[in-house]
Amino acid sequence: MHADLALVNGKVRTMNPAQPKAEAVAIKNDRIVKVGTNKSVSQLIGKQTRVIRLNGKTVVPGFIDTHIHVADFGKCLLWLDLTGVKSVKELQQRLKERAKATAGGKWIVGRGWNQAHFREKRLPTSADLDSASPDNPVILYHESAMMCVVNSKALEVAGVTELAPEPAGGTIDKEAKTGELTGILRDSATELVWSKVPEPGEDELLEATASACKKIAEAGVASVHWMVLSANELSIMSRLQAQKKLPIRVNAIIPANLLGKIKGFRSDDSSALRVGGAVIVADGYLASKTAALSEPYSGEPEANGKMLYTQDELNAEAAKIIGAGLQLVIHAMGDKAVDGALTAIEQMRATYGKAGRCRIEQAAVLNDALVERIRAQQVVVSVQPRVIASEFSVWRATENLGTERAKWLYPLKTLISKGVRVIGGSDCPMEPLNPLLGVQDTVTREPFAEQRLTVEEALRLYTVDAAYSSNEEKLKGTIEEGKLADLTVLSRDPEDAQPNQISEITVELTIIGGKAVFHKH
Repeated sequence: MHADLALVNGKVRTMNPAQPKAEAVAIKNDRIVKVGTNKSVSQLIGKQTRVIRLNGKTVVPGFIDTHIHVADFGKCLLWLDLTGVKSVKELQQRLKERAKATAGGKWIVGRGWNQAHFREKRLPTSADLDSASPDNPVILYHESAMMCVVNSKALEVAGVTELAPEPAGGTIDKEAKTGELTGILRDSATELVWSKVPEPGEDELLEATASACKKIAEAGVASVHWMVLSANELSIMSRLQAQKKLPIRVNAIIPANLLGKIKGFRSDDSSALRVGGAVIVADGYLASKTAALSEPYSGEPEANGKMLYTQDELNAEAAKIIGAGLQLVIHAMGDKAVDGALTAIEQMRATYGKAGRCRIEQAAVLNDALVERIRAQQVVVSVQPRVIASEFSVWRATENLGTERAKWLYPLKTLISKGVRVIGGSDCPMEPLNPLLGVQDTVTREPFAEQRLTVEEALRLYTVDAAYSSNEEKLKGTIEEGKLADLTVLSRDPEDAQPNQISEITVELTIIGGKAVFHKH
């Protein structure tokens, strides 16, 4: 037997403890058929074998992003990209160019500006936008996504005037002297205008999502856990698969309220497309102080977030998911919500015996007792490392929780040392797609550095343990003979890079099912 494809002269990190390192990999059809030395793989090279000489580059299992909003990422690709803009004038120029190519009256949406990088050192205003795009309503989000600037046309369409009341948790900026609107909307006030932006049509969204899938593959990601927000997305992923525009493997996780919408869903036995789980959102988020805590937020004795379900309701929703044969996924951020999620999982185990590999999204605020219950129930903990970094640097977690509780905020090292499987995702498009940035964030963690991970532990979040979390460890997650040929080639080994430079490592090649779906050169 000759291989279809052989990767030789490389540094292969297999993530397989039985054979952690190798030089070469041989692939036949969509499977790995040999992992070993250059000499052993050379015996499978024939006249028809495509040989890629890696010249010392590093091969890892194809990355798995366990929390990504693919359709939303696609929508963002339709937006005006303002990342790196250095001045208000440059922002205006980019907007003017987009307006020229946009039909009159159609919305222009953009994202990525940051006034701290502007030469003028000021916020853009509606007047700035009006001069560049007077005929199209415009909404441009700050890179943090918690603030936006809109033009006069957008304010008019949304019916926002100087007399408009500020929504709870939001701010409408006004000129101090005149009381006129500046065009800057903050936090929940951004919804006043965003709610008026029409959704793209399904065909437009289909093409945008196809582009998002290509970008995902370019980032070295072979598989995603697609966090579905609407039934429309199920239709989109099925159409992408039918049109052969789905280069990546998809494990869809749907909202619990869409359980009735998946009966006719086309799954794929080869692991290319399936609905694998359903999620219940038990509480909110730390950033908005809606994550449910057992004790109030520091300095706010009346604020401890809110549970979105009673325990009985949570148990009932969990039973529906288990009954549908799907993985039970519960978003629970605060310790009170994690307690409720674990109680539901314990109830499922008692009622159904085995309830599969249950998963908690976030599990942010923990304590000794909760960690022990997570371990005892073999619950998978799903995190997004860039979000963790933001909780400390942007939200000021230590200040808002107090030092003692902040020590237990995302205690990844503690969880892993107890044998808990922790998995990593990007939360793209809210955070950057790059899985190597997630690796970097976990190994360079500054607050409570005792929770830093090693490079090997960090890579497991996106490979071995990610595959385990969706019951796919026999198919992917390690580079082993018989497994799917999903591989990512990196310019260098993350272990050889300076910890704060891991995210700068480039993806050279992404192979999914034995086929190169992205090649840098």
